[in-house]
Amino acid sequence: MLKSTNIFVEILGCPADEMREPVNAGYVCPFIGDTCIKRGHNTRDPFPVCTLWKLKGKGHNRQPNRPVIVCPKRFFQANIVDDILEHCWIGEYNREHIQAVREVKMGKAGNVDMVICDTSKLPDIENFVSVELQAVDITGTVSDAYTAHLNRKGLSSYPNYNFNMSNVSKRYLYQLIKKGYFHSTWRKKIVAVVQDFLLEDIRERVRFASTNPKDENTDIVFMSYTLETSSVNEEGFFDLKLQDIIGASHSALMSAVVYEQPPDLIQFKNAIIRQLSK
Repeated sequence: MLKSTNIFVEILGCPADEMREPVNAGYVCPFIGDTCIKRGHNTRDPFPVCTLWKLKGKGHNRQPNRPVIVCPKRFFQANIVDDILEHCWIGEYNREHIQAVREVKMGKAGNVDMVICDTSKLPDIENFVSVELQAVDITGTVSDAYTAHLNRKGLSSYPNYNFNMSNVSKRYLYQLIKKGYFHSTWRKKIVAVVQDFLLEDIRERVRFASTNPKDENTDIVFMSYTLETSSVNEEGFFDLKLQDIIGASHSALMSAVVYEQPPDLIQFKNAIIRQLSK
């Protein structure tokens, strides 16, 4: 029998092998201090799966390889505010006047997950940095495996799931380009908080020139975190550690996404010929 902890890394913020009864914890996510917002298939109950294993190998020989965060709220454990102040903020500030607010409406573009702002000039806000969190979507389902995990049962086979990197990267990049344009007109920055796993994929798909995150012409900053699963902290959670910081201008990122390298012309012509021959 296969262990369910070969699939689940974290449930309701805790290492999966220590969390079997999230209902007894009221489904309260420790990273937002409120009820988990995720929902499973065919149920109204929360589905508090934070992180899944990316598997390596084939069939029953597959083994856990890398943890992949599937809920954006998971990133709230990280020290996002201080990391941004250190690596992205422009100008002087008094830490006592820095505050973070969540879910800020930005016109027809929707909400921004978080805004870090200097409140020293209230009722005006002169300096701020917006933050967009992005986890990774999955294809398939792990619902049956989740039920088996709660019931402390083994699995006869791995569930059919994977990570929808292409869709996530495309959707997230277009969102950043749109919101990044607004921030570029305001001469402000928007920070994309992602896992190292996702940033690596984005950098492979899109070749854009990197810039200094603190440069005034840097509109978009990618800030990636890695999940340390080798040990837990004093609260019993795995830690998120800052991994990489990459700046970009809105125009450079847009050009890299829109005007990507075209496919090989000869291969395209050969594809036409193959269709004609059918």
